[in-house]
Amino acid sequence: MKIAALENNILAIVAGTFAATIAAEDIEPQFHALTHFPDRRARSELADLAERLNQFGAYVVELWNKACEPIPEPEIEAFARRHVDLTRRYWAAEGRCMNWFITGPARFPVARNEKRMRISDARRADLKAHEAMARKSAKRKAFPHGTDDEPIRSGDPVAMQRIVTRIEELALSIDRMKAANAIIRRMENDLSSEEDMIAAVVAHTGLSTDAAARGIKLAPWQSRRGFTTTNRRAELRRLQQRLAALARMKECGTQSQEVETSAGAVEIKENADIARIQLIFPGKPDAPTRRVLKANGFRWSPSQGAWQRHLNESGRYAAQRVLKTISGANAA
Repeated sequence: MKIAALENNILAIVAGTFAATIAAEDIEPQFHALTHFPDRRARSELADLAERLNQFGAYVVELWNKACEPIPEPEIEAFARRHVDLTRRYWAAEGRCMNWFITGPARFPVARNEKRMRISDARRADLKAHEAMARKSAKRKAFPHGTDDEPIRSGDPVAMQRIVTRIEELALSIDRMKAANAIIRRMENDLSSEEDMIAAVVAHTGLSTDAAARGIKLAPWQSRRGFTTTNRRAELRRLQQRLAALARMKECGTQSQEVETSAGAVEIKENADIARIQLIFPGKPDAPTRRVLKANGFRWSPSQGAWQRHLNESGRYAAQRVLKTISGANAA
Protein backbone atom coordinates (compact mmCIF):
# COMPACT_ATOMS: atom_id res chain seq x y z
CA MET A 1 0.00 0.00 0.00
CA LYS A 2 1.38 3.37 -1.05
CA ILE A 3 0.57 6.10 1.45
CA ALA A 4 3.01 8.80 0.34
CA ALA A 5 4.39 9.91 -3.02
CA LEU A 6 7.19 12.42 -3.58
CA GLU A 7 7.05 14.24 -6.92
CA ASN A 8 8.58 17.57 -7.94
CA ASN A 9 9.82 18.11 -4.38
CA ILE A 10 6.29 17.89 -3.01
CA LEU A 11 5.22 15.06 -0.69
CA ALA A 12 1.57 14.02 -0.95
CA ILE A 13 0.19 11.84 1.83
CA VAL A 14 -3.22 10.14 1.76
CA ALA A 15 -4.30 7.62 4.40
CA GLY A 16 -8.03 7.18 4.89
CA THR A 17 -9.51 10.54 5.78
CA PHE A 18 -6.08 12.00 6.51
CA ALA A 19 -4.39 13.98 3.74
CA ALA A 20 -1.38 16.26 3.83
CA THR A 21 0.93 18.00 1.37
CA ILE A 22 4.45 19.08 2.31
CA ALA A 23 6.67 21.02 -0.07
CA ALA A 24 10.46 20.90 0.25
CA GLU A 25 10.71 24.68 0.00
CA ASP A 26 8.40 25.03 3.03
CA ILE A 27 10.70 23.05 5.35
CA GLU A 28 14.00 24.14 3.77
CA PRO A 29 14.48 27.18 6.10
CA GLN A 30 14.64 24.83 9.09
CA PHE A 31 17.95 23.43 7.83
CA HIS A 32 19.71 26.69 6.87
CA ALA A 33 21.94 26.63 9.96
CA LEU A 34 22.76 22.93 9.61
CA THR A 35 24.04 22.45 6.08
CA HIS A 36 25.37 24.30 3.06
CA PHE A 37 22.66 22.60 0.99
CA PRO A 38 19.34 22.95 2.86
CA ASP A 39 17.42 22.14 -0.33
CA ARG A 40 19.05 18.69 -0.50
CA ARG A 41 18.41 18.10 3.20
CA ALA A 42 14.74 19.05 2.77
CA ARG A 43 14.31 16.61 -0.12
CA SER A 44 16.09 13.89 1.84
CA GLU A 45 13.82 14.41 4.86
CA LEU A 46 10.69 14.18 2.70
CA ALA A 47 11.99 11.03 1.02
CA ASP A 48 12.71 9.45 4.41
CA LEU A 49 9.22 10.30 5.67
CA ALA A 50 7.63 8.82 2.55
CA GLU A 51 9.69 5.64 2.94
CA ARG A 52 8.68 5.19 6.59
CA LEU A 53 4.99 5.68 5.82
CA ASN A 54 5.01 3.33 2.83
CA GLN A 55 6.98 0.66 4.67
CA PHE A 56 4.50 0.69 7.52
CA GLY A 57 1.59 0.45 5.09
CA ALA A 58 3.20 -2.50 3.31
CA TYR A 59 3.90 -4.18 6.66
CA VAL A 60 0.28 -3.87 7.80
CA VAL A 61 -1.08 -5.11 4.46
CA GLU A 62 1.24 -8.15 4.51
CA LEU A 63 0.38 -8.84 8.14
CA TRP A 64 -3.38 -8.69 7.71
CA ASN A 65 -3.32 -10.64 4.46
CA LYS A 66 -1.51 -13.37 6.37
CA ALA A 67 -4.24 -13.18 9.02
CA CYS A 68 -6.91 -13.37 6.26
CA GLU A 69 -8.56 -10.21 7.58
CA PRO A 70 -9.60 -6.97 5.82
CA ILE A 71 -6.94 -4.27 5.79
CA PRO A 72 -7.40 -1.96 8.82
CA GLU A 73 -7.58 1.47 7.20
CA PRO A 74 -8.05 3.27 10.57
CA GLU A 75 -4.85 1.68 11.86
CA ILE A 76 -2.84 3.01 8.92
CA GLU A 77 -4.52 6.41 9.10
CA ALA A 78 -3.78 6.79 12.81
CA PHE A 79 -0.14 5.91 12.23
CA ALA A 80 0.25 8.35 9.34
CA ARG A 81 -1.42 11.19 11.23
CA ARG A 82 0.69 10.72 14.34
CA HIS A 83 3.95 10.05 12.48
CA VAL A 84 3.65 13.19 10.38
CA ASP A 85 3.03 15.21 13.55
CA LEU A 86 6.10 13.70 15.25
CA THR A 87 8.19 14.34 12.13
CA ARG A 88 7.19 18.01 12.09
CA ARG A 89 8.21 18.26 15.75
CA TYR A 90 11.56 16.76 14.87
CA TRP A 91 12.06 19.24 12.04
CA ALA A 92 11.15 22.11 14.35
CA ALA A 93 13.71 20.91 16.91
CA GLU A 94 16.34 20.56 14.18
CA GLY A 95 15.62 24.11 13.02
CA ARG A 96 16.77 25.47 16.39
CA CYS A 97 20.18 23.77 16.15
CA MET A 98 23.39 25.13 14.66
CA ASN A 99 26.10 23.30 12.74
CA TRP A 100 29.52 23.12 14.39
CA PHE A 101 30.92 25.20 11.52
CA ILE A 102 28.99 28.07 13.08
CA THR A 103 29.37 27.29 16.76
CA GLY A 104 33.04 26.33 16.52
CA PRO A 105 34.91 29.42 15.32
CA ALA A 106 32.32 31.97 16.49
CA ARG A 107 31.63 33.15 20.03
CA PHE A 108 28.41 31.17 20.10
CA PRO A 109 26.59 29.92 23.23
CA VAL A 110 27.69 26.30 22.74
CA ALA A 111 25.96 24.95 25.85
CA ARG A 112 22.61 26.24 24.61
CA ASN A 113 23.16 24.62 21.22
CA GLU A 114 24.11 21.31 22.82
CA LYS A 115 20.85 21.36 24.76
CA ARG A 116 18.90 21.99 21.57
CA MET A 117 20.75 19.16 19.85
CA ARG A 118 19.82 16.77 22.67
CA ILE A 119 16.19 17.78 22.22
CA SER A 120 16.48 17.15 18.49
CA ASP A 121 17.99 13.71 19.13
CA ALA A 122 15.09 12.91 21.48
CA ARG A 123 12.57 13.91 18.79
CA ARG A 124 14.35 11.66 16.30
CA ALA A 125 14.22 8.81 18.81
CA ASP A 126 10.47 9.43 19.17
CA LEU A 127 10.07 8.65 15.46
CA LYS A 128 11.80 5.28 15.78
CA ALA A 129 9.90 4.43 18.95
CA HIS A 130 6.56 5.33 17.36
CA GLU A 131 7.21 3.15 14.32
CA ALA A 132 8.30 0.20 16.48
CA MET A 133 5.28 0.51 18.79
CA ALA A 134 2.87 0.86 15.86
CA ARG A 135 4.23 -2.30 14.22
CA LYS A 136 3.95 -4.18 17.50
CA SER A 137 0.38 -2.96 18.01
CA ALA A 138 -0.64 -3.92 14.47
CA LYS A 139 0.82 -7.40 14.88
CA ARG A 140 -0.96 -7.84 18.22
CA LYS A 141 -4.29 -6.87 16.66
CA ALA A 142 -3.80 -9.10 13.61
CA PHE A 143 -2.65 -12.08 15.73
CA PRO A 144 -3.91 -11.53 19.30
CA HIS A 145 -2.60 -14.95 20.34
CA GLY A 146 0.68 -14.81 18.43
CA THR A 147 1.79 -16.24 15.11
CA ASP A 148 2.69 -19.85 14.42
CA ASP A 149 6.42 -19.15 14.75
CA GLU A 150 6.01 -17.59 18.20
CA PRO A 151 5.74 -19.35 21.57
CA ILE A 152 2.31 -20.84 22.29
CA ARG A 153 0.36 -18.62 24.69
CA SER A 154 -1.79 -20.14 27.38
CA GLY A 155 -4.61 -17.69 26.62
CA ASP A 156 -4.88 -18.94 23.04
CA PRO A 157 -8.25 -20.74 22.62
CA VAL A 158 -6.49 -23.47 20.63
CA ALA A 159 -3.36 -23.61 22.81
CA MET A 160 -3.91 -27.24 23.78
CA GLN A 161 -4.40 -28.33 20.16
CA ARG A 162 -1.24 -26.48 19.13
CA ILE A 163 0.74 -28.09 21.95
CA VAL A 164 -0.53 -31.55 20.95
CA THR A 165 0.53 -30.87 17.36
CA ARG A 166 3.95 -29.73 18.50
CA ILE A 167 4.34 -32.83 20.68
CA GLU A 168 3.50 -35.07 17.74
CA GLU A 169 6.01 -33.25 15.52
CA LEU A 170 8.75 -33.56 18.14
CA ALA A 171 8.04 -37.25 18.70
CA LEU A 172 8.20 -37.90 14.96
CA SER A 173 11.44 -35.94 14.69
CA ILE A 174 13.01 -37.93 17.52
CA ASP A 175 11.97 -41.23 15.92
CA ARG A 176 13.49 -40.13 12.60
CA MET A 177 16.77 -39.20 14.26
CA LYS A 178 16.94 -42.50 16.13
CA ALA A 179 16.31 -44.37 12.89
CA ALA A 180 18.97 -42.29 11.14
CA ASN A 181 21.49 -43.03 13.91
CA ALA A 182 20.85 -46.77 13.51
CA ILE A 183 21.47 -46.51 9.76
CA ILE A 184 24.65 -44.48 10.28
CA ARG A 185 26.12 -46.96 12.81
CA ARG A 186 25.38 -49.92 10.54
CA MET A 187 26.89 -48.30 7.45
CA GLU A 188 29.93 -47.06 9.38
CA ASN A 189 30.71 -50.69 10.23
CA ASP A 190 30.43 -51.51 6.52
CA LEU A 191 32.83 -48.61 5.73
CA SER A 192 30.27 -46.96 3.49
CA SER A 193 30.91 -43.48 2.06
CA GLU A 194 29.23 -40.35 3.40
CA GLU A 195 27.24 -39.95 0.17
CA ASP A 196 25.82 -43.47 0.54
CA MET A 197 24.93 -42.77 4.17
CA ILE A 198 23.10 -39.56 3.25
CA ALA A 199 21.17 -41.32 0.49
CA ALA A 200 20.16 -44.16 2.82
CA VAL A 201 19.05 -41.81 5.61
CA VAL A 202 16.98 -39.71 3.22
CA ALA A 203 15.35 -42.80 1.71
CA HIS A 204 14.43 -44.52 4.98
CA THR A 205 13.68 -41.64 7.38
CA GLY A 206 12.20 -38.84 5.29
CA LEU A 207 14.83 -36.32 6.43
CA SER A 208 15.92 -33.77 3.87
CA THR A 209 19.32 -34.05 2.24
CA ASP A 210 20.65 -31.01 4.12
CA ALA A 211 19.39 -32.34 7.46
CA ALA A 212 20.92 -35.74 6.82
CA ALA A 213 24.23 -34.18 5.83
CA ARG A 214 24.40 -32.21 9.09
CA GLY A 215 24.33 -35.44 11.06
CA ILE A 216 26.70 -37.38 8.82
CA LYS A 217 29.40 -35.00 7.63
CA LEU A 218 31.82 -34.36 10.50
CA ALA A 219 32.71 -30.82 11.47
CA PRO A 220 36.32 -30.13 12.57
CA TRP A 221 35.31 -30.31 16.25
CA GLN A 222 33.25 -33.51 15.92
CA SER A 223 34.52 -37.03 16.47
CA ARG A 224 31.34 -39.05 15.95
CA ARG A 225 28.55 -39.00 13.39
CA GLY A 226 24.89 -38.99 14.31
CA PHE A 227 22.04 -36.90 15.68
CA THR A 228 21.55 -35.92 19.30
CA THR A 229 18.00 -35.93 20.62
CA THR A 230 18.71 -34.65 24.15
CA ASN A 231 17.30 -31.17 23.63
CA ARG A 232 14.28 -32.43 21.72
CA ARG A 233 13.44 -34.95 24.44
CA ALA A 234 13.70 -32.22 27.06
CA GLU A 235 11.40 -29.98 25.00
CA LEU A 236 8.99 -32.90 24.57
CA ARG A 237 8.82 -33.43 28.35
CA ARG A 238 8.29 -29.71 28.92
CA LEU A 239 5.41 -29.60 26.46
CA GLN A 240 3.82 -32.69 27.97
CA GLN A 241 3.98 -31.11 31.43
CA ARG A 242 2.53 -27.87 30.11
CA LEU A 243 -0.28 -29.72 28.35
CA ALA A 244 -1.15 -31.49 31.60
CA ALA A 245 -1.12 -28.16 33.49
CA LEU A 246 -3.41 -26.54 30.93
CA ALA A 247 -5.75 -29.51 31.06
CA ARG A 248 -5.98 -29.21 34.86
CA MET A 249 -6.60 -25.48 34.59
CA LYS A 250 -9.38 -25.96 32.02
CA GLU A 251 -10.91 -28.70 34.15
CA CYS A 252 -11.03 -26.46 37.23
CA GLY A 253 -12.56 -23.62 35.22
CA THR A 254 -12.83 -19.99 36.29
CA GLN A 255 -12.84 -19.49 40.04
CA SER A 256 -13.08 -16.37 42.18
CA GLN A 257 -13.18 -15.36 45.79
CA GLU A 258 -13.30 -12.10 47.71
CA VAL A 259 -10.77 -11.16 50.35
CA GLU A 260 -11.46 -8.37 52.80
CA THR A 261 -8.59 -5.96 53.14
CA SER A 262 -8.23 -2.50 54.59
CA ALA A 263 -8.46 -1.26 50.98
CA GLY A 264 -11.87 -2.92 50.63
CA ALA A 265 -13.07 -6.22 49.23
CA VAL A 266 -10.57 -7.43 46.61
CA GLU A 267 -11.68 -10.19 44.25
CA ILE A 268 -9.10 -12.84 43.34
CA LYS A 269 -10.17 -14.36 40.06
CA GLU A 270 -8.52 -17.30 38.31
CA ASN A 271 -9.69 -16.72 34.76
CA ALA A 272 -9.18 -20.03 32.98
CA ASP A 273 -10.48 -18.69 29.66
CA ILE A 274 -7.52 -16.34 29.20
CA ALA A 275 -5.12 -18.08 31.63
CA ARG A 276 -4.74 -15.09 33.93
CA ILE A 277 -4.97 -14.57 37.66
CA GLN A 278 -6.67 -11.26 38.30
CA LEU A 279 -7.01 -8.87 41.23
CA ILE A 280 -10.12 -6.71 41.00
CA PHE A 281 -10.23 -3.75 43.38
CA PRO A 282 -13.39 -1.82 44.33
CA GLY A 283 -11.79 1.35 42.99
CA LYS A 284 -8.48 2.64 41.71
CA PRO A 285 -5.69 1.48 44.06
CA ASP A 286 -3.54 4.18 45.62
CA ALA A 287 0.04 4.78 44.47
CA PRO A 288 1.75 2.50 47.06
CA THR A 289 -0.61 -0.34 46.17
CA ARG A 290 0.06 0.11 42.47
CA ARG A 291 3.79 -0.04 43.12
CA VAL A 292 3.34 -3.32 45.01
CA LEU A 293 1.23 -4.74 42.18
CA LYS A 294 3.80 -3.86 39.55
CA ALA A 295 6.67 -5.14 41.67
CA ASN A 296 4.92 -8.52 41.79
CA GLY A 297 4.37 -8.75 38.05
CA PHE A 298 0.77 -7.51 37.85
CA ARG A 299 -0.23 -5.17 35.04
CA TRP A 300 -3.40 -3.21 34.51
CA SER A 301 -5.72 -4.55 31.78
CA PRO A 302 -8.31 -1.97 30.71
CA SER A 303 -10.27 -4.57 28.72
CA GLN A 304 -10.58 -6.83 31.78
CA GLY A 305 -10.84 -4.09 34.39
CA ALA A 306 -8.33 -5.95 36.54
CA TRP A 307 -4.69 -6.21 37.53
CA GLN A 308 -3.47 -9.51 36.13
CA ARG A 309 -0.56 -11.81 35.36
CA HIS A 310 -0.16 -15.37 34.05
CA LEU A 311 -2.18 -18.02 35.85
CA ASN A 312 0.29 -20.43 37.40
CA GLU A 313 1.68 -21.26 40.83
CA SER A 314 3.97 -18.25 40.73
CA GLY A 315 0.99 -16.04 39.92
CA ARG A 316 -1.05 -17.47 42.79
CA TYR A 317 1.82 -16.92 45.20
CA ALA A 318 2.31 -13.37 43.91
CA ALA A 319 -1.38 -12.58 44.42
CA GLN A 320 -1.24 -13.73 48.04
CA ARG A 321 1.95 -11.76 48.58
CA VAL A 322 0.32 -8.59 47.21
CA LEU A 323 -2.72 -8.93 49.47
CA LYS A 324 -0.55 -9.62 52.49
CA THR A 325 1.69 -6.65 51.75
CA ILE A 326 -1.05 -4.08 51.18
CA SER A 327 -3.01 -5.31 54.20
CA GLY A 328 0.08 -5.02 56.39
CA ALA A 329 0.97 -1.60 54.99
CA ASN A 330 -2.54 -0.24 55.47
CA ALA A 331 -2.79 -1.72 58.94
CA ALA A 332 0.49 -0.06 59.91
